[in-house]
Amino acid sequence: MKLARLGVYAARFFTLALCLAALFSDFLSPGPASEQNLTRVYAPPSRIHFVDGQGVMHWRPFVYRCELENPLDLVYRERTDSPRPLEFFRQGYRYSWLGLIPMSVHLIGGAEFHPLGTDDLGRDILSRLLAGAQTSLIVVAAGVCIYGLIGLAIGSIAGLMGGWVDATLMRFSEFVLALPALYLILALRALMPLRMPFWQTVLLNVGIIAAVAWPPMARGVRGLIFQLRSAGYVEAARSIGCTRRQILARHMLPALPPFVLTQAAVAAPIFLLGEVVLSFLDVGFRDSGESWGTMLRTLRDPRVLTDFWWNLTPLLLVFATLFCLNIVSNRVRIERDAIKI
Repeated sequence: MKLARLGVYAARFFTLALCLAALFSDFLSPGPASEQNLTRVYAPPSRIHFVDGQGVMHWRPFVYRCELENPLDLVYRERTDSPRPLEFFRQGYRYSWLGLIPMSVHLIGGAEFHPLGTDDLGRDILSRLLAGAQTSLIVVAAGVCIYGLIGLAIGSIAGLMGGWVDATLMRFSEFVLALPALYLILALRALMPLRMPFWQTVLLNVGIIAAVAWPPMARGVRGLIFQLRSAGYVEAARSIGCTRRQILARHMLPALPPFVLTQAAVAAPIFLLGEVVLSFLDVGFRDSGESWGTMLRTLRDPRVLTDFWWNLTPLLLVFATLFCLNIVSNRVRIERDAIKI
């Protein structure tokens, strides 16, 4: 029991840390996510030193300049004669925090400093991971909101109206559940333009995933509405002449948020995984600095898996995030069921 509780705390801490990293992504990035440097293709992660080649201790951490020793095999060698001190709270490229406050201060950086190495175009992987975290959390937040609204609307209509309306909506939800989700998502995405602005891409991807994920939410809301229809206070409201709209707005909807929020938390990993899959298949985000899925495209080259292992970092981060989101959502569901009992 203690180990399980420790796992829940660790998952919550990781999720909170990821949210903070996404919120301050530009501040934590050593450089622009989309900046290319073709002289630093597949450069390994920078090694931070405190002791130089002569055994002298330095109070400020530094890195050595890496030069390309073998262009054919992309082998780099540190030049111990050129230490480059790292700078904290340094001035760098300009950005707008939350799109409102112009800033140019970065936590740490330096010449040719790449904590997680570079990719096939010499772009800094850490900067791209932070930018991708921001995109992924935007997709998850927008996704659960649209998912909740669609499920709440369809479930409320089915539960309140009953009859043929309820039967039609529930049969349609069963039809959507029976469809192969991945193929349906790819088919819907193929009908849309491939190149679109960032926010249009976010809304399109989220809308497509929500279009095939809403049935569990709608069916759950419908069941709750059916239960509330026979409640005493709802019968009393109906007896004094309240309309269906008034009964739904004043007496039924206030009882739904616990279930809706729990179901939305359970669906959060679906939107993250859906965005990663779409971007990896080259039908989601197009810019490689926008998404974890686009970063994973480099893994199509078998040599990346064997020689440039640091490019696996996005894959590990996706697995860790999905794992933690599942733990947190399951904990939310358990706590909700405990409150019911």
